[in-house]
Amino acid sequence: MLNNKYTNNLQGNKLTKTKCALLFYNKKSGKSTGETKLNLIREHLTEHGIDVQTEFVPQTPEEIRSLVRQAKADNVDLILAAGGDGTISLVADAVVGTDLPLGILPLGTGNLLAKELKNPVRLEKALELITSEDWQPFKMDVIKADGHHYLMNISAGVSSRVMKDTRSEEKQRYGIFAYLGHFFQQLLGLKLQRFEITCDEDRTSSFMASEVLVTNGRTIALDPLEWADDIYINDGKLDLFIIRAANGFDILRFIISIFSKTTWRNPIVHHIPINHTCKINAANPLPVQADGDAVGQTPINIKVLRQAVTIVTNGKENESKQ
Repeated sequence: MLNNKYTNNLQGNKLTKTKCALLFYNKKSGKSTGETKLNLIREHLTEHGIDVQTEFVPQTPEEIRSLVRQAKADNVDLILAAGGDGTISLVADAVVGTDLPLGILPLGTGNLLAKELKNPVRLEKALELITSEDWQPFKMDVIKADGHHYLMNISAGVSSRVMKDTRSEEKQRYGIFAYLGHFFQQLLGLKLQRFEITCDEDRTSSFMASEVLVTNGRTIALDPLEWADDIYINDGKLDLFIIRAANGFDILRFIISIFSKTTWRNPIVHHIPINHTCKINAANPLPVQADGDAVGQTPINIKVLRQAVTIVTNGKENESKQ
């Protein structure tokens, strides 16, 4: 539980927008080994007159929601998530509907959301943004899937098996290369699966595919790979990609089409915009990943929540759809 020091100090510090913060810190994120990063965060916030309470994750979504509700009742004015995209997504799930802004302290392997928003990916610079008087609130869309909220993407197929097989210890030791090792293992046994997909209450269509992915933004795990330029994280819709890659040659063609911004014209890729809802099912249950973490298995029921969470940004996400 938060204590009354948050309320008592509200009249004090006038130097930053933030007076009181609740920090969720993931010790197991890619770059958060030991106490060094945590101490750096606490010291920086304290030096700038921000009272902070720390909670460690992972915790259950229900526990995190309870902590965020109590923080709002105690007049906390900022929630911080220090970790990878999965940690940020876990905390954002609790922040949706509270009107509290969410600050990102990237400590993960991919840090896709920070890159998408053009926020700093180095911790020191991210802290400077949090304590700046000039940060800008940015409302972004959210993926709601089976009662939980995610920020960047959700998928079933090759990527979900890679995420499921990659352990935290591997990510801390090898970074992005931990995913690549498991990705190439998946290519050896690559095969198409039958999916049934219903979007926006239209008729159900059947596809043979190696991957079905729903993305909220344009950023892909490996720089400088991006989806098409007309994908935005605040345009009120999601984008579904059905990828029919039957072998390594198809994967290579797919990657080349991303580099050349011709994904829409690639015959192994089928694109469907999602304006409201989508249901994804597979003939055989497949693992599902969301924002880099394994979250269950098919079927997936997805809903678009427009501009449902406020993120602290530096105001440079000028390519986003306003």
